[in-house]
Amino acid sequence: MEKRSIYSGVQSCYALAEGVYVEGGRMDLAKAAAHLYLHMRDLERGYTYDHECKRIKMTPELFEARSKFLVKLCREQGGSDCDEIERLVNYVLKRFELPQWALELANKKIVKISRLF
Repeated sequence: MEKRSIYSGVQSCYALAEGVYVEGGRMDLAKAAAHLYLHMRDLERGYTYDHECKRIKMTPELFEARSKFLVKLCREQGGSDCDEIERLVNYVLKRFELPQWALELANKKIVKISRLF
């Protein structure tokens, strides 16, 4: 099977399995907040997906690694708000919650797929 994005885009594992996904494109503060929201959701329920869309255990270590990867991805993409993303990631890793302002940003970048039959 091909390697897919786990959270980003309409072809991501999340889109296929959960019916929601994070808007694609360059990493910015709002998209990072959306990813962090879904990471916390995965940690709370105990599972997530790998790049082949197989269900795997979401451990605290995987949660931390995926969260920190958002900062790395922002820097690789030449983002302008990577320091803000890093501060948000550190906040979430310490408190396991998004501040209200970040939750509002996240909700703007999480797309729900409506299925019409």
